[in-house]
Amino acid sequence: MLDYEGLQVAYLGVALAHYLDVETGDIVDLALDAEPPGDSDRFLRIPTRTPESEDEDRRLFVAKPEVREWRAALTPFVDTPMEFRRVLSQDRRVERMFFNFKNDQATRAIEEWARAQGLS
Repeated sequence: MLDYEGLQVAYLGVALAHYLDVETGDIVDLALDAEPPGDSDRFLRIPTRTPESEDEDRRLFVAKPEVREWRAALTPFVDTPMEFRRVLSQDRRVERMFFNFKNDQATRAIEEWARAQGLS
């Protein structure tokens, strides 16, 4: 049984390299420049978010019907993450919506990866 919550945390965390031990289900965290922990059939590198996936998340979020009232304020900043976050921070409700959306996106990405690896 996969630890989807742990896999999601690994996907969202870009400061370390994360590997799934397919024999035990453990997640191994290593420095980005460290050697993989062992046999590549046993230890699978867990994907992480990328600048491109982050950009896509902002674009998809702004397009959501629930964000209609904030669309005009957010759209000019979809390509500038810090400004986008600054605008989001003006309303806690929309900010929470964005982070819940990002968590859902991370869950989908990990589920797709697990299926592609034959793990689920």
